[in-house]
Amino acid sequence: MPEQILVVDDERDMRLLLRYQLEQEGYAITDAPDGRAALKLLRECTPGLVITDVRMPFMSGLELLREVKQVLPATEVIVATGYAEVETAIECMRAGAFDLIRKPFDIHEMYSCVARALDRYRLNASADLVRASQSFFATNELDRIPRAIVEGSRGLMAVDAAVLMIQDVQGRLQVAHASGLSSEAEGALLVELGERVVLALPLDRTPALVAPGLEDRRLGSVRALGAGASAILYPLAVGERVLGVLSLLRRDGLRILGKKDLDRAAVLASHVVLALENGRLACQLASSERLATLGQVAAGIGHEINNPVAYVLGNLGFIREQVAALRQGGQVDLQELEQAVLEARDGALRISDIVRDMRSLARMDDEAGGWFDLNEAIRSALRIAGVQTARRAYVQTELPEGLEVRGSPGPVSQVLVNLLVNAAQALEGWDGASKEIRVTARREADMAVIEVRDTGPGIPPEVLSRLFQPFFTTKGSTGTGLGLSISRNIVRRLGGEIGVSSVPGHGSVFTVSLPARPLAEVREVPVVPSRSAS
Repeated sequence: MPEQILVVDDERDMRLLLRYQLEQEGYAITDAPDGRAALKLLRECTPGLVITDVRMPFMSGLELLREVKQVLPATEVIVATGYAEVETAIECMRAGAFDLIRKPFDIHEMYSCVARALDRYRLNASADLVRASQSFFATNELDRIPRAIVEGSRGLMAVDAAVLMIQDVQGRLQVAHASGLSSEAEGALLVELGERVVLALPLDRTPALVAPGLEDRRLGSVRALGAGASAILYPLAVGERVLGVLSLLRRDGLRILGKKDLDRAAVLASHVVLALENGRLACQLASSERLATLGQVAAGIGHEINNPVAYVLGNLGFIREQVAALRQGGQVDLQELEQAVLEARDGALRISDIVRDMRSLARMDDEAGGWFDLNEAIRSALRIAGVQTARRAYVQTELPEGLEVRGSPGPVSQVLVNLLVNAAQALEGWDGASKEIRVTARREADMAVIEVRDTGPGIPPEVLSRLFQPFFTTKGSTGTGLGLSISRNIVRRLGGEIGVSSVPGHGSVFTVSLPARPLAEVREVPVVPSRSAS
């Protein structure tokens, strides 16, 4: 669509002259004889530029400028006047005017000023869209994306309310996030209208625009939205697959949504679809990364299980021999027999622990669970990653008893397994004086802090700043570049944060902070140091 310009001047000849000259340049021109008429026209169009005289009846150009900036902040305003007073110029520029042109003006100067004003309007509009889009893609956590989409869309489109509705597995729309709704009834009505748009998609895939005097046949009556209200309901789809509907609502009759807003909403919707698909794929990749972590340690898990299996079988063989001797009336040392039973039980429990650790890591646990002992997750991670660390490092731990965090052990274990395996891989082939991995936990105020420290080669500064970026890897074809990114997402969902510090040649320290159970609810106990040589 051509750029829209609103010309406001109480001199008819001047309006006609500007209309003719600017239409020759390909602009769409609307004109008004005074400020009050101009404000009414703002309901019907959203001009990128307003050219106004200063001295007019009913409302001065300066007053109109202030009204335009309040109603349409992005619209540029050029003030034209035959009285180029310094005070007037200063007031206009302070009120947000793009430029001040003196009458009678040179038409080429006017063309240049109009072109520059519209260039800035388009640039600002593009910058707003980029900022909104960046907020959509600032996270790949599927549960945080809807909020970013709604808040970004509401600001970009300058609407009173925005609602993102996503289809569930039954094909019904559910509100993923909403902002600015005046009541539950208003939200329910927008969902109902969204359902009507989705039902009509096989025959009509266009977005719905409703405004006073403009109704969409798919929606029926929308009077319940309120007098003067306008709305855009944009269907979100990938091919034939429907994702949902983005609803945008303005209640102010002075700023009715129009076709130009629909054009901007079209670009916005394409970014929304990309963000939702990106979040969905990231969620799938997170599951794949969890399985990849399991696969990475699976080969050694077999060896880890074989040891206690052999232990159990050896003791069961001895028990069987003793039972046979008893049946034949022989002498049996009952103390040795009882010891063999206990040892067989210990071996079976060891196998049970390993299987439980693997199941916990593979399962999509509820990360918003209750309080659990942090040591449970740490020790589980140490057992799972033990196969990787055993061949490469000496592992030390210092863990306090009674330190609890909210969530469930599985996700925390996944984070720590990733950090332990990375530390072990960093030490592989390292020629340093010592090869150690140290895992510690402590309470700092209301946070539980876990550190995974290695004495490896460290991380170069140019790599350090990119470690948590999705798909960034220094492992070549053997790495996915998702482990640390997913670990950060998990930690943030649990209300914590993860960071790293490193000095090349002197190892690295990864720090995970998680909200700890308040001291008022737990009894403090002393730190119990432990160590395991691998």
